[in-house]
Amino acid sequence: MKRLLSLAILTLITASFASAQVTERCWHLDRVQFLDHKQDFWRSHKVFTTSSRPYAKMGGGLYNLTEVQYGLGLYIIEPPFAQYFAGATTAFGYRFRGGFAIGGGTGYLKYNDGYTIPLFADMRYFMGKQRVQFFFAMPAGFLMNFENFRDNSRIFGNPSLGLIVPVSRSTHLSFSAGLFTQIDREIFDDSSFDGPWHDSFINLKLGLLFGM
Repeated sequence: MKRLLSLAILTLITASFASAQVTERCWHLDRVQFLDHKQDFWRSHKVFTTSSRPYAKMGGGLYNLTEVQYGLGLYIIEPPFAQYFAGATTAFGYRFRGGFAIGGGTGYLKYNDGYTIPLFADMRYFMGKQRVQFFFAMPAGFLMNFENFRDNSRIFGNPSLGLIVPVSRSTHLSFSAGLFTQIDREIFDDSSFDGPWHDSFINLKLGLLFGM
């Protein structure tokens, strides 16, 4: 009976010791795997943040925006320079780190009845610091026609909403849509002017934004 009891106690001690060894090995293995996962996580995080850094830190700097655009006349389209236009513009400016940008530009717009040369201030505000950014723009200035400067020249404003999509570190595609309104200069020179004093268009723009 004593021999049987001693054998049972010895078996119990051996099983407890083996279990402790297995538990300790499992704990060490789990710890090693945890450390490996932690290193992999921070390595991946570092790679991700490094690759996204050019866009996340996109801030102040010089820029050039070159766009093609098309405008479709609204409501009253019978007067000259009121049915549609198509053309291209380019603007140079500076973007501040807060998202505000200001510059100036020119271009060429072809209407159904002639042409104008825009000379304008380019004001815009970029929202956020993500890769794809929305912006609000307000180009405004003069539309000059040198064939008949007095009758065919205008002033204009073009509030627009759009977005930019990165294609490289310093180049973005730009898409926008807005309301293009041109005002006849005669209303400022002749108080008895009774003709159509403004024309409005829905205009769409596609361009490339360089810099920043």
